Amino acid sequence: MQLLIQKCDLVDISSLDHLLNIKGLEVFLHSKILPSDFYGLILHVDQNGLSLSSSENPGASPTRVDFSDDALQYRLQTSKRSAGLLKAIGLDKYSLPLRVMDATAGLGTDAYIMAAMGCDVTMFEKSAVIATLLQDGLARGLASADAAVRNHLCRLSLNFADAGDYLDLIIKGPDCMPHRSRLDQKPDVIYLDPMFPPRQKSAKVKKDMALLQKILPINDDIESLLDKALASATKRVVLKRPGKQSKQASPKPDFQVPGKSCHFQVFLIK
Repeated sequence: MQLLIQKCDLVDISSLDHLLNIKGLEVFLHSKILPSDFYGLILHVDQNGLSLSSSENPGASPTRVDFSDDALQYRLQTSKRSAGLLKAIGLDKYSLPLRVMDATAGLGTDAYIMAAMGCDVTMFEKSAVIATLLQDGLARGLASADAAVRNHLCRLSLNFADAGDYLDLIIKGPDCMPHRSRLDQKPDVIYLDPMFPPRQKSAKVKKDMALLQKILPINDDIESLLDKALASATKRVVLKRPGKQSKQASPKPDFQVPGKSCHFQVFLIK
């Protein structure tokens, strides 16, 4: 899928070079009309940061990473340690701080909830576009006037990398680990949230999820990633899956935590 950068006159985009390799792409000013035959993603750059939209859905509001978003803050306020994601990672069992590796960060909402509840979370995202949105959201959040948001984000870090490659280093031993990494020790918990196949339902998929499905491939290597995670975590591995429960999961989890539209398979490290 093609990517096009649309920017305001006074915004500097040189900082995007190392992530997006945009030198071969055409950059359009907001005042210009986009090509009528363009089919792909549009990365908007303005004084408010970065956002992403698709030429297929021009009427939808662009997607951005905003850790001050009202919906995300409401989710945090109503989260309980004994339910859903937080129970799956073991917040009802283990003492803090809990070292969590979010191997498939996406837009970072689950990572933010875990960090806000006291976990030290290291995010991995291998998509350059998504990692760029995350980096922008982190920068804006750390400059936010909301002290609580700033404090939560201090427990979040981002790696633009394939988590599978990093897990290979963990398995090989500490001598192979990069210096000064937040994961220079094995993580307590590894969280896997692979991209689900598109739902075969009449209801429309949420805008942000639909955009992610265009960018991120379905994780057909999730079994390999799960095996590596099981060899790397010290306490447990959590795998998010669609639906309320899996009756014939392989490998079989130690237990499952149900949710509204998904569930969490929990593998305890013996």
